[in-house]
Amino acid sequence: MSDYNRQNPNQQSKADNLFSQFNSKFEWMAQIPTMQLPAKYAGALVGLIIVVIAWKMIAVSKVESDMAKKLESERTIITQQAREYADQQYVKEEERFGQVLSWAVRGELIRNNVDQIDQYLSEIVRMKDTERVVLIGEDGQLLVSTDKRLEEAKGTEIFPKEILNLQKISVRSDVDGKKILVVPVMGLNKKIATLVVSYKQPKF
Repeated sequence: MSDYNRQNPNQQSKADNLFSQFNSKFEWMAQIPTMQLPAKYAGALVGLIIVVIAWKMIAVSKVESDMAKKLESERTIITQQAREYADQQYVKEEERFGQVLSWAVRGELIRNNVDQIDQYLSEIVRMKDTERVVLIGEDGQLLVSTDKRLEEAKGTEIFPKEILNLQKISVRSDVDGKKILVVPVMGLNKKIATLVVSYKQPKF
């Protein structure tokens, strides 16, 4: 090989030149890993990365916020529906209770057995959340009250006439801050008295 190189010096020189040109042409590729970008390009790249990250965080946050609002809205609707259903069931049960109570009170009232009515109402007021029970005659006079502080009061002083004039069993949710059950006591041809059961309002 060395003999060939000595015999063909021009050929060797051409090869060296060609190799040198090839190296110089691709030398910039070898320097890429160690090249430093100009400061303005580096800053722009960092800024772009920050913008992309911020946009992604905002997008994720918005999706989470929308999902939370949707869930809260659905929960509110379900809760409202549950309360409405519970109220409907409560009213139905109270109406049944009021009907039975009116029958019992009517029988004793027709026989003028007020003491027995007083015993009925004293048992009722022991029920949970029941505050007081009053029986008011059709003339507005207080006949029986579980709250002995009201014994000298008139029925119209305790409840307005619009309550005492009701002709069917009714549940009112807010009368002087109380929930009440109004039970008309019917005689053979007309109403003879009104029972009013007052309940404590639940605290939320």
